[in-house]
Amino acid sequence: MPEYGRPELLYSLRVFAADSSSHWQKTELCLLPALSKVKEPFCEVNTHIDPYLVQHFGSDTPPASHYLLHSAPGWDSNFRPVPVLLVHGAGLDATSYTNLWNMGHVGLQQQLVELGYRVFAITFSHPHGDNYIQAQQLADAVQQVCSRCGVQQVDLVAHSKGGIAARIYLSSLISPAFRGDVRRVIMLGVPNLGNDFAFRFPSVSYMIYLAGGNGVIPWDRLYYWGSPIDVTLRSIYAGGAFPGQSQILYRWDEQIALDITQQDWWTTYYGGEGFMSHSRGIEAALADGGYLIERLEKQGLEPDIELSVLAGTSCLFGMIPLSGGADSDGVVFLDSVFNTGAMVKRGARLQGKQTLPLNHIELLYHPQAAGWVHRQLSRGS
Repeated sequence: MPEYGRPELLYSLRVFAADSSSHWQKTELCLLPALSKVKEPFCEVNTHIDPYLVQHFGSDTPPASHYLLHSAPGWDSNFRPVPVLLVHGAGLDATSYTNLWNMGHVGLQQQLVELGYRVFAITFSHPHGDNYIQAQQLADAVQQVCSRCGVQQVDLVAHSKGGIAARIYLSSLISPAFRGDVRRVIMLGVPNLGNDFAFRFPSVSYMIYLAGGNGVIPWDRLYYWGSPIDVTLRSIYAGGAFPGQSQILYRWDEQIALDITQQDWWTTYYGGEGFMSHSRGIEAALADGGYLIERLEKQGLEPDIELSVLAGTSCLFGMIPLSGGADSDGVVFLDSVFNTGAMVKRGARLQGKQTLPLNHIELLYHPQAAGWVHRQLSRGS
């Protein structure tokens, strides 16, 4: 048995793009002294594995005071005046916008560069990191881009969990508070009213665990061939190596019924001992995460920020549907993505909402998504 008790497996879900360096003109390690004493927990499945990123970080488990800032070709010469900073989601990095999982797609970064944008991207120190820490990293990256380009504002394009870090900064929930240096934020499949995916799909969590995937699970103990295994480090709870995941939780069980055909569906969601697992329940995880979604809903974005929101409506990943019982992109419910009322209550301006027949991952590279992003970025220019 390997470390943490996971059985030896013949395959793994973890894949990186072998040519990731070719998509960036330069990549720089940036430091935040204010976070120098902060250390986030990693486990065997969520360390950085891309050699290009590890080389620049100097570690596959970099400290919270480090992040990478990537500059795309044309960042200093393309004609569009407002730079674009791409913000990745959970379990990903900047390559999610170039060659996601080495699938060979032309990513959003390349498509925006071709359209004349000056494009940058951030890679957070921890793929599933604390959202407040990632918000501080993002705020610093915004300032770095403004300085490099000699501008006062940038536009953000944020996918999934990356949009929560953006909301924290744009809502002034960290120090320094929002400095007026973001003009527009474009959200792609962002769980604006959170999600309960890990608790809603116990069978997916079991497969992720067995395959060694870079994903969080809702249990602190499971049974493999009848033997109990302590999986706390892989879990969504305090003591696990996925500190940002409990922060984006929200209970959807009252609005959207749970799937009672899922093994251990009741004990996983509400807590207890099931046939193959033990869960502390979603309420315990919400408490561990400090009810961040509720805090964001109370705060709202700072005035004058322009907001556009794109949601996918395809729940198919290959031939596997992950609908969860309602319209979704396979990971985030449509109603969560489109939950924008609280964000604009202090004067931020909603520029548009749209759905496209894409799943959560296709939002990162599909030409329809790139075309929509371009229309939002170029609005009024």
